[in-house]
Order: sequence, then structure tokens, then C-alpha cells
Amino acid sequence: MIRRKFQALMLVLVMGLSGVSAEFSSAQAAQKSSKKTTENQILKNGKSIGDVAMPAGAEVDTEDSLILGNGSNAYGKILAKVKADQMKVADYFKDHMPQEGWGLISEMQDDDILLTFQKPTRVATIRIERGSKVKLTIMVSPRN
Repeated sequence: MIRRKFQALMLVLVMGLSGVSAEFSSAQAAQKSSKKTTENQILKNGKSIGDVAMPAGAEVDTEDSLILGNGSNAYGKILAKVKADQMKVADYFKDHMPQEGWGLISEMQDDDILLTFQKPTRVATIRIERGSKVKLTIMVSPRN
């Protein structure tokens, strides 16, 4: 009798652990799927600041950013954060800045990525820092 109760208890424990294991496996699969989605994401257009297109979801630091003028005459410093892969952010700017009339003249990669674009009267330098949220520093200045 005691042996049967023990066997029944063991069966319940094993079945319970199987359920936990299945839930854990399911959670791991969801996490991997989420990770792949983040890695393969394509950044869409968000707001434009002057004639600099920003990726969707970019959080602009309005306290420390300084933008003078507007449209094709805007210049200054834009600080922002984007939750995306650093390379995807760089690809976003390389794809979208030319659509605003900017030409890529320089690209440098180390821990950070530096992209320099030009227009006839202005230069834009974009620094893309690594992190769980990529930090952006965009400097637009008059061209001499």
C-alpha cells in the first residue's frame, strides 16, 4: 500500500516536472524567436528633424539636443537612443539619408560607427554607439 502511494506520488512529480520542462522549453523558444526578430528587424522611418530622417522608435533627448533653423537650413546637435542593433541603425542612415539629399562621404567603424554625410551647404556626422539601446549623436554644421 505504501509502495503504491509512493509510486503514485513519483508519477505526479514526474508529470509535474514534465509540464515545467515543457513550459521552460516554450519560454526558451519564445525568447530565441524574440531575439531573432530583434536581430533581423528592419528599421522604419520615424520623425524627421530638419532634413535628417530618424528611425522609428528613436527617443530624442530634447533637453540636451540643440537644433537651430529648420528644414534644409537646420543645424545643431541631436542626441537620441534607439532600441536596435548598432549595424541596423547604421544601415538605416546609409539607406535613408540619401533620400533626404545627403551624400555619404566617410564611414569608420571601431566600437562606435561614424558616418559623415554632406550637402552643398552642410555636413552631418552621425556617431552610433553600442549598447542595449544604441546611442546616437548627430551633428549637423554649416559647410565652409
